[in-house]
Amino acid sequence: MKGKVLAVCMIMLLSATVLFAGGQTEKTSSAVDIGYSIPDTTNPFLGWLTTAVKEHAEADGLKVQIADAGNNPVKQIEQIENFIAMNVKVIDIMPIDPNNVQDVIKRAQAKGIKILVAGTDTGVYDVMMNMNQYNCGEQISEMAIDWITKTFSSDGTEMGLPKGAAKKKVIVLKCTETLDMVNRSTGILDKIQKWGYVDVITATAEARTAAGATAVMENMWQQNSDAVAVLCYNADGALGVNEYIMGQPGVDKSKFGVFAGDWSDPIQEVLDLSKENKSVFRGTMQIAGPRLDGKPIDLDIATYTLLKDLSEGKLSYGSVISDAIKKVYIPE
Repeated sequence: MKGKVLAVCMIMLLSATVLFAGGQTEKTSSAVDIGYSIPDTTNPFLGWLTTAVKEHAEADGLKVQIADAGNNPVKQIEQIENFIAMNVKVIDIMPIDPNNVQDVIKRAQAKGIKILVAGTDTGVYDVMMNMNQYNCGEQISEMAIDWITKTFSSDGTEMGLPKGAAKKKVIVLKCTETLDMVNRSTGILDKIQKWGYVDVITATAEARTAAGATAVMENMWQQNSDAVAVLCYNADGALGVNEYIMGQPGVDKSKFGVFAGDWSDPIQEVLDLSKENKSVFRGTMQIAGPRLDGKPIDLDIATYTLLKDLSEGKLSYGSVISDAIKKVYIPE
């Protein structure tokens, strides 16, 4: 009997040991390596980028946790603090307010956590990945200028405008919440105003979401239904404008264009529809990605490459990475 009891006890002890070991293994495998702090996952561009980066990381055995701040800067700080408490290896931050993240970044760095700041210059980071926002705005306007010129060239004259006729009207939906937004919006306005062949109407209300842009257009359209184009800060806003204009029965869709910044596969699908005027969203700016080791790398792969490098305690590509940008549009 004693032998049987002893055997049962040994089995129970071994089972507990296996369960404990299994629990420890599960705890280790579930640890987050990379915290990804972004403004809003419903933004098509951000949704695409974060999903792609997470897939690259997990294929390499690194776990990524995405924190969606819902465009709330206070919530974003709280989420970054949570990543610090989790002792992640790296935090990728796309700041909602670039002026309020410096202290939390320094706290993370003091804990040995590496920081990649994407999309803006916060002044405090291990690696900063950014593009020329002013030039992005200029190129948004260049796409609109090209489209207006070609679309209205049948009116018979220089730059697509009939001599002596009233100028075409263009609406600009700007954003100025951050320095980067100001720079891109300024680039849009400077270029289109310098062209001089259109009347530029700048919306007083700002919108960088589809819902916000739709609301702005509803208010502006009563006095500006003769506009031929809308230039938006980002693609999310452009999607809202597109939806609104496509719902207006009195608009000749072949003579209306929307242009913006940011790209993703779903956005490309909407751009492609403009070939047959089933959409009026005709052009956007795509971040093509930086050059790493002298080679052009797609944005999602480059982002993951930098994060993996930082997770290994390296700084192989320098601390400032400049993104290349390109136009993606459907010219008439």
